[in-house]
Amino acid sequence: MNSNPRHNLPARVDKHDSNLSQYLGGIYPEELLEQNGGLDLKEFINVLVRRKKTIIITAIVTTLLALLITLLMQPVYRAETTIKVERYAANANVDILNAEASRSDRDFFETQIQLLQTKTLARRVIETLDLESKAAPVSLLAKLKKLIFSETSPDVDTNQNNSMVDIFLESLTVKPISNSQLLKITYDSSDPKLASDISNTIANTFLRQNLERRFDTASSYKAYVSEGIDVTRKALEATEKRLNAYAKENSILQDVDGRSTSSHTLKKQAEELVLAEKERIEAEAAYQLYNNNPTHDSASIINNPYILSLKKATARLESKYQTFKNKRTSRAKSLKKEIEVLRRQINTETESIKLSYKSRLLEAQQKEKMLRVQLEELKSKALNHQAKNTKYSRLQREVEINQLAYNKQLEQLMAVSIAANVGTNNILIIDKATPPTKKFKPSLKTNLAFGGLLGLLLGMGIAFLRAFTDDSIKDSNSLEKMTALPVLSLLPELKNINTKKLALQTALEPRSPLAEAIRSLRTSLRFSTRNGAPKSLLITSSGASEGKSSIALNLATAYAQTGSKVLLIDADLRSPSIHSLLDLQNVEGLTNFLANPQATDGNISTPCMINQLSIITSGPIPPDPVELLSGNKMAELLDSARKEFDHIIIDGPPILGLADSLILSNLAEATLVTIHAGETRKANLLDGLKRLEHANANILGTVLNRMSRRVNPEYDHSYYTYTSMYSTSDKVTKIR
Repeated sequence: MNSNPRHNLPARVDKHDSNLSQYLGGIYPEELLEQNGGLDLKEFINVLVRRKKTIIITAIVTTLLALLITLLMQPVYRAETTIKVERYAANANVDILNAEASRSDRDFFETQIQLLQTKTLARRVIETLDLESKAAPVSLLAKLKKLIFSETSPDVDTNQNNSMVDIFLESLTVKPISNSQLLKITYDSSDPKLASDISNTIANTFLRQNLERRFDTASSYKAYVSEGIDVTRKALEATEKRLNAYAKENSILQDVDGRSTSSHTLKKQAEELVLAEKERIEAEAAYQLYNNNPTHDSASIINNPYILSLKKATARLESKYQTFKNKRTSRAKSLKKEIEVLRRQINTETESIKLSYKSRLLEAQQKEKMLRVQLEELKSKALNHQAKNTKYSRLQREVEINQLAYNKQLEQLMAVSIAANVGTNNILIIDKATPPTKKFKPSLKTNLAFGGLLGLLLGMGIAFLRAFTDDSIKDSNSLEKMTALPVLSLLPELKNINTKKLALQTALEPRSPLAEAIRSLRTSLRFSTRNGAPKSLLITSSGASEGKSSIALNLATAYAQTGSKVLLIDADLRSPSIHSLLDLQNVEGLTNFLANPQATDGNISTPCMINQLSIITSGPIPPDPVELLSGNKMAELLDSARKEFDHIIIDGPPILGLADSLILSNLAEATLVTIHAGETRKANLLDGLKRLEHANANILGTVLNRMSRRVNPEYDHSYYTYTSMYSTSDKVTKIR
C-alpha cells in the first residue's frame, strides 16, 4: 500500500551551504509522484508470476483433497424410467373432465412434473417399497439429519417421516424430453437394484394415482349432477301440476302437439272453409258456362262413358239402317225404333247431367255459408279464451324449460358414469428402469478438474490477498514515488553463495552481475555531488539483514580498484561483521579508540587482502554504543581520515530502534539507505527516513538490494553478463 510521498520527503541541506548536489524536482516531475488509477494489467500478471508457487501448491493441494474426497465418497447409481404423458381427448358431454385439456402444453407438462415430485406420491412409494427399513442415507447431510432426528422427542416419528420424504425427493429428478410428450424419471441411490425399483415404482404409482384422480373427479361430478337432477325433477313436477290444474280449471285441452283444442278446431274450420270456397267457385263456373252456351256440350257430357256407349250403339244401328234400300221393311222399321230409343236415352242422360250443375252450385253455396258461420263462432270463442291461453302458454314454457334441463342433466349423468367406468389413462410407461452397472457419481475426472480449477482460483485469491496485504518494496519505480529519492543502483540477488563470498564479489568476481551493479553505484555516487563522490558516506538500512555490510565492503572494493585510498569503518557496534568477512582480528578497533580519550588514530586502521583498502573493525562490543559515537572522538576520527583517505565508507547499524545511525548520519557528508527487495516494509522505510530527516542527514538516495525475477518478474540483469576473460587464479585480487 502506497503512502503519500508528500509527507515522507526527508529534509535536505541547503544547496548553497553544501557542495552536495540536491535531488531536484525538475528531474523527477510531480506527475511521477501521483498514483496511477485504473487496472494495471502488467501488475496483475506480475502478481501471478511472483506468487506462482503459492498458486501451484494450492492447486495441487485442492486437487489431492478432491481426489481423497472422491475416493472416500459412497458411489451413487442412477436409474431411469421413461413415461409418455398424453393430453386427454375432449369429452363433449362432460366439461369438467376437460379442464386439463384447456391448458397450454407448457402448463400441462409442468403440472405433471410437479405432481411427480409431490410428497404424497413420495410417501406412497416409501410405503410400497418399505424404504424406511431398506434405504440408507446417501449423503453426509442425510446422515446428520438422521442422527438429529434420532433424538427422543414428542415429534420423533413426524420428523423421521419428513426427513425420509425430503431425502427421497432430493434423490428424485424429473425432466421433460424436448419436442416430445416424454418425461424422464431418474432416481439416485447407493444400491443400483433399489434405484431401479424406486424409479419403476414412481412411474407405476403415478399411473395409478392419475386413474384414481380421474375416477374421483368423475365420482364427485356424478354426485353433483345427481343432486342437480333431483332439484330439476322436483321443479318439473311442480310446473306440470300447475299447468294441468290451470288447464282443468279453464277447460283447456291439448292435442298431441301441445296445442289447445279451440285453436286446433279453428285451424281445421278455416281449412274446410277454404275448400268449400274452392268447390263453390268451380260449381259456379261450370253452371255459368252452361247457361252462356246452352247448345254447347260440356266436357263432362261429352266424356261421360254411358253417353259415349249410347252414341256408339246409335251409330252402329244407323249404319245398319242405311244398308236397307227399302226403308219400309219390318227390319228397317225395327232398327229405326231402336235408334230413336237410344237417342231419347242420350237426351235424357244429357239433361240429367245439365241439371246436376245447378244442384252442385246450390250445394256448394250452402256449404260455404254454413262453414263461414261456424268459423265466426269459433273465432268468437278463441277471442274469449285468448287471455286464458297466455298464462297457459307461460306455464307450458316453464314445463318445457324444466324438461330440457332435466334431459340435459340425465345425459351428463350417463356420460359421467360411462367415463368413470371406462378407466382410460393418458399415461404410458415407455422404458422401465433396469439396475445400472456404472456409477453416476462421484466422477473422478470431473471432481479432479473441479478441484484443480478451484485450487487455481483459490491460489489466485490467496496470491492477490497476499499482494494486497504485502507492503514490501519490489521495484524502483514505486520506491522513487514513495520516497521522492533516486534509486542509485539495483543489486541483483546471487543464489547458492555464502555471505563471505557475496561480500567479496567485486574482488573475487569482477565481471559478475553484482560487481557490475556495484560499479554502477560507484558511478552514480560520483555524480551525486558537484565535487564528485562524497568523501564520507554512511551506509545504513531501516532494519537488520538488508545487506549493508556486503554493500559497504563491495563498494569500498570498487573504489579501491580505481586506485583510490579507501577506509571502511565498521561502525555497527552492536552486531559487527566486517572483521569476519575479511578474516581479521577484532581485539582492538573503533570502540577502543572512542573509549580512550588519549588514543590517536595512527594505528587504528588495518590493511586487508584488498589493495588500497584499510579497515577499522568495531572492536569489543561496548555497553553503550550511542555514548561512544556521540562523543568528539568520532568526529575527530572522520576529520583525520578525510586528510589521509580519498573515500571513507561507514558501515552503520539499522535506523529503527537505535540512535547510532542518526549520530553517524549527522557526522558523515552523505547517507545511503539500502533496501532488501521483497522484504523491507514500506512503513519501516518511511519511519527510518523520517528519523534521518530529524537528524539533519543528507540522504543521497537508495540502493535496492537482492533484486530477482522472484521479487519482480520484469527485472532482468542479463546485460550484466560478460564472457569471463580471467582464469580462476586471476580472479583473486592481490592480498596485502
